[in-house]
Amino acid sequence: MAMKYPEIDNTNYFTNRALFNKEGEKTGKILMYREKGKEEFYLRMKCPFCGHMQEREEAFEKKPYRPVCEECGKKVVISKLKSQK
Repeated sequence: MAMKYPEIDNTNYFTNRALFNKEGEKTGKILMYREKGKEEFYLRMKCPFCGHMQEREEAFEKKPYRPVCEECGKKVVISKLKSQK
């Protein structure tokens, strides 16, 4: 599947951030978004635990979103970012 990017005005959720392993090191990355009017999220993720690259569409029932690595089976929690004042 080829990497695709949304038009930001056409999304109701978007994140592009580093992911941390259990030791607190930045070893993974995720790009995840949902276009307006769609139920499924598009995600491209490098697992912070095993390094596996994956790209797919997936629906999540509730927050925080928890994609599961296809390779090692570990959940990656995408928690709400804290706002800066």
